Amino acid sequence: MQEKDSQEIIETLDKAGGGISTSKRLLAKHLMFPPLNKTISWKKAWDIYDKEGEKILTLASSLDHEQLFKRILVHKLFGLEDNSRYYSIAMVIKHLLIVGNALQNRIPVLSRGEKLDGHVAIEDVKPYTEIEDDIVEQFEAFLSTYREILEREVEDIYIDNTSAHPWFGEFNPKAWSILGMVHQTVHRRQIEAIIRINT
Repeated sequence: MQEKDSQEIIETLDKAGGGISTSKRLLAKHLMFPPLNKTISWKKAWDIYDKEGEKILTLASSLDHEQLFKRILVHKLFGLEDNSRYYSIAMVIKHLLIVGNALQNRIPVLSRGEKLDGHVAIEDVKPYTEIEDDIVEQFEAFLSTYREILEREVEDIYIDNTSAHPWFGEFNPKAWSILGMVHQTVHRRQIEAIIRINT
């Protein structure tokens, strides 16, 4: 993919929160998430989340600062909205930290039957902030506690208490765990795509 001026690339992308196409959204909502929710246990979802995180750490740990922080435009990937296609690996990891911390906080709250204030906005989890040089180390530290905290604080993972995802509708704690697994996988694939283009 030919390198373009950064501003030119940004102007061609959809706005943050624009989402994925209607057809892909419906496919995921009705044909992907329900079977995953039925066939994958919440513990297995957390296993896969951790394994995908370890893959991301392995990929990122071998890169220098320039490779980590250089923004690269990747081809369209399933589950990745257009606005997120022009990220650096550091930005991807920052996004995963923002989302991961939200999951770690929100899943236990839902599992206790409590209601969450406000709604989830895709724009709020975008990594358009200054990113610390030690972002990979931060992600590693987060992964080391993600499952431990959930296992300690979750009460009823299957409770019929939901919070809405802006694209896919209402999710209970179990479904949010499945979404976290899928989300981690999507962005691991994005990082692999960035590395292929940037090396």
